[in-house]
Amino acid sequence: MRRALTIGGLDPSAGAGIETDVKVGEVFNVHFHPIVTMITFQTTSMFAGGTCVNKEVLLAQMENYLEKVDTWKVGALCNEAIADTLANLVDEFRSKVVLDPVLEASAGGKLYTGRLNSLLELLKRSYAVTPNIKEVERILGIKIRSIEDIRWSAEELQKLGPELVIITGGHFGTDEEYIIDYVRWNGKELIMKGKRIPINIHGSGSILAASLTSLLASGKDPITSARYSIGYTRVVHRFVKSLDGGYVGDVLTSFRLAYYRFECHEEYRAFIKWLESLPFEKAKKIAPEVGLNVACSIPKEVSRGVSTVIGVPGRLHLTPRGLRKCDCPWWGGSNHLARLLVNAMKYSDYKVAINIKYSEENVQRLREMGLKVVEIDRSLQQRGMKTMKWLVEYVYNKYNEIPQVIYDRGFYGKEAMIRIFAKDLTQLRTILNGLIGD
Repeated sequence: MRRALTIGGLDPSAGAGIETDVKVGEVFNVHFHPIVTMITFQTTSMFAGGTCVNKEVLLAQMENYLEKVDTWKVGALCNEAIADTLANLVDEFRSKVVLDPVLEASAGGKLYTGRLNSLLELLKRSYAVTPNIKEVERILGIKIRSIEDIRWSAEELQKLGPELVIITGGHFGTDEEYIIDYVRWNGKELIMKGKRIPINIHGSGSILAASLTSLLASGKDPITSARYSIGYTRVVHRFVKSLDGGYVGDVLTSFRLAYYRFECHEEYRAFIKWLESLPFEKAKKIAPEVGLNVACSIPKEVSRGVSTVIGVPGRLHLTPRGLRKCDCPWWGGSNHLARLLVNAMKYSDYKVAINIKYSEENVQRLREMGLKVVEIDRSLQQRGMKTMKWLVEYVYNKYNEIPQVIYDRGFYGKEAMIRIFAKDLTQLRTILNGLIGD
């Protein structure tokens, strides 16, 4: 396993600082050793102050790793003494430093006091620097108003020492809905434009710098490391959590995604095996002529649309031996039903959907089970609009909710169908048992 030091502040909100860096490192299989420079008193939305550690405490934390670990991520420096100490250590041990020159907390409040000269001395010795627009303006004493200003600033920062410069968070003029992250290395530039998220996400700079450090420690080239770290940070921004009046990025989204996919896949396989075990007489009560499918999504807080909904390619069809699947279950395997579920998830907590045979008996049984059953008229569908999206939008606009059962009596070239939603596969199995008999 690759190793790195993360040197910076201890943040009780756990949304930034060395705690977040350790979690980011785990994503990239890099073990971060956390070194405390200061203890802050803050939440995601309020900064009450902080206290710096002294030089002796800093060195005591680092002494066992200085000869073993040569890649550092440096964040909040707190004061000149810490900045000077780290600059001297870089000279002695020739460490590769990624500097996140954080001067103020996102919630307000200073994370560095003293003259900028000491910070600049560390900057000169750093391999990479990852400031945002405000930090660049403070370091260089300028005002940035355009991409040309960013380009000039990156060149000036390189003249101070760092080989790799990443300037984040540019948004100008009429392009306020987009951000620009700018990368410069070895005479090459990379401009990455992305959708701006109009909320203040605590710890964004720390996440980017920690992911960059992890990738560099793993041996990736600078441009690839910069691209991947910016991309990873933007993915994290899509999965934020509300906390104490502010927002933090869910840096372990990829881990959670992998776990939920595994859990969903195992439960789904067992459910399909149960469906295939049903006797013919029971299976024919629920099997439509066009085939039956089950769509099951991972939780919507980490869902990525149809690609995170599992289904059976080609559906399950009725045979003399009962229901049989056409192929092995997989993600995106049921595009039609998956789109229905994804649209329904916008307005509900459902994670599962199934299409079954329409019959008056089935509709009556579902009502007797206490489920809300709604009929729709397919002839009302707007021309050119996808059926699954129209169905959900029509029902939600009419009832201000997504009922658990939606059925139709068919239309030209369309088989009549019942669609059932459920919160999980266990609930769906209970409903189906009520239809076919235990």
